[in-house]
Amino acid sequence: MRAFITGITGFAGSHLAENLLEHNIEVFGTSLKGERRDNIAAFKKDVTVVTAALNDARSLKRAIDTAKPQWVFHLAALAAVGKSFSAPVETMKVNLMGTQSLYELLRNSKTIAKIVFVSSADIFGPLPPSKMPILPDYPLHPVSPYGASKAAADILSYQYFRAYGLPIVRIRAFNHTGPRQATGYVIPDFCSQITQIERSGKPGTIKVGNVTARRDISDVRDIVNGYRLAATKGRIGEAYILASGKADSIRHYLKLLTNLSTAEIDIKIAKELLRPVEVPLLVGSIAKSKKELGYNPKYKIEQTLLDTLDFWRMN
Repeated sequence: MRAFITGITGFAGSHLAENLLEHNIEVFGTSLKGERRDNIAAFKKDVTVVTAALNDARSLKRAIDTAKPQWVFHLAALAAVGKSFSAPVETMKVNLMGTQSLYELLRNSKTIAKIVFVSSADIFGPLPPSKMPILPDYPLHPVSPYGASKAAADILSYQYFRAYGLPIVRIRAFNHTGPRQATGYVIPDFCSQITQIERSGKPGTIKVGNVTARRDISDVRDIVNGYRLAATKGRIGEAYILASGKADSIRHYLKLLTNLSTAEIDIKIAKELLRPVEVPLLVGSIAKSKKELGYNPKYKIEQTLLDTLDFWRMN
């Protein structure tokens, strides 16, 4: 079995590559020109990485032709929700048009058995508590440029399944974190700041955005295992949610992290970290994924946060 991962050198892509290798699957993937490959350094000899961009059909075709994969995992994207507000056009180009470019190339493939398109919980937008947990078939009402781009690509994925028969399974992945996640996301932002305070040997202050928002945060290692299960067992044309099934406030996750440190830490709300539009609550139902994929998260959030903080302490 051969698998092809767009964005293999990224946070989730690198963890997915590791998961697939552990299951004796040959792994290929794409990386942008000049992109650092630290995330795959520990197993770089076990994977084949080709420089290719979603908006460069020639390099992308060369990468796919080299791999001749049975499974394709489409992870490459501009994924930072906050940053998407200042770059809405580029976000849409990469996340929507890049996805279409990939599908156009895969339409002619003779080897593809399954394509796993990774979408996001941000496609659902704000919903009242009475609608929680979110089910896979809920309507899409994104309020961020990132969410809109992923919702559009999600719909495009279904269209390519119906019109062209591409064997696409859609994954609506809720927030996930873990070792290797870069700053620009809430948990590594906290871990980075805690680590800097610890190294200073002095009391310090963490700058935060909206800490009242409640999020369903999973361990990346659980989420990428769900991607593999989707390729193995997912029904073509269907959408699945991968999440933990429970939500806590950002303040709660921050408290768990600061409790892992002996440093003296204060918290400060920074206006520049507040988003123009905020989704107050996100929690996903994983009942369908459990039943059809056998998805069963095993990491507790306390372990995930400790592993992530330790990663930042070492790096």
